[in-house]
Amino acid sequence: MTLSTDTPAKIREQRAKHGLQGIMLADPDGSVTKSLGIQNQGVHTGIPGGPKLPIPTTVLADADHTVRWIDQSKDYQRRSDPKRVRQALDQHLPTN
Repeated sequence: MTLSTDTPAKIREQRAKHGLQGIMLADPDGSVTKSLGIQNQGVHTGIPGGPKLPIPTTVLADADHTVRWIDQSKDYQRRSDPKRVRQALDQHLPTN
């Protein structure tokens, strides 16, 4: 699941254009991003006068909604490395 400052219409357009399959939540006013404390405060924070972009953040939660692991980027263009996420899944949410 991803959080975007785009409108639902823009998200639908981009999903179709790029063949995206994940769940994308719209946060055009940035209120969810702000309430989660993940507003980007760096150089590229978003369109001037618009909501601040979310910091790329990966959260693993278990079936009881307990957060087991968080990875947060310092660079707005970087996401969590898939190998790092796989290791965290294996460590914090084992399937056995």
